[in-house]
Amino acid sequence: MKPKHVLVALALVLFSSCIVKSINPFYLKEKVKFNPKLVGSWSSSKTSTWEIVSFKTAYEAENNDKAQLSKEERDAFERYKEAYIIEYTSSNKEASFIAMPFLVGEHLFLDFTPFEYESEDLNSLAAQHLLKTHSVTYVDFQDDGSIKLKWLDESVVKELIKSNKMRIKHEETGIDDDFVLTASSDELYRFLEKFMASDIENKWDKDVIKTLKPNNA
Repeated sequence: MKPKHVLVALALVLFSSCIVKSINPFYLKEKVKFNPKLVGSWSSSKTSTWEIVSFKTAYEAENNDKAQLSKEERDAFERYKEAYIIEYTSSNKEASFIAMPFLVGEHLFLDFTPFEYESEDLNSLAAQHLLKTHSVTYVDFQDDGSIKLKWLDESVVKELIKSNKMRIKHEETGIDDDFVLTASSDELYRFLEKFMASDIENKWDKDVIKTLKPNNA
């Protein structure tokens, strides 16, 4: 690749990163709370669809005889039985996520982790360099039956850290100085508590909001 092309590729990476990513989950086990209202078929645009199913329901449908499951499979079931499997398709590109629901006060959040995505253009060596991090989104149920998913925005968190309004362990790493939270789950959860209680203006950036409308409306 020519040097000019390298610079263009780096610029695209730098400007495409906007949601906050974390090494550790944002939730605490005792705060996990499943909400059936999220289950269903949704659309956020003409080319973007969301299929949300219960992890427990999907898992039990494929594994009728639990006695045949390995210890690792049983452990995975116990860990994610309150979660959702989310199939997100945008412009014919598919990705699957495990989304763990949890409460911060009375507010519902989802901890997103990708576990499958289209990668035909990605060779095996490049794939081994990728780390499946966590992101967090606030679930805001609307009166019209739609749902707004509001991701924690990188620029907002960076400004809070820069202005000393909040503290959270983080690193800026890699060729593109990727911003990643390195705090423990307990610290991340406490951060969300303070964030939700704050009077910060524009704490939810419109660029990282997805409005899901039910397909059966």
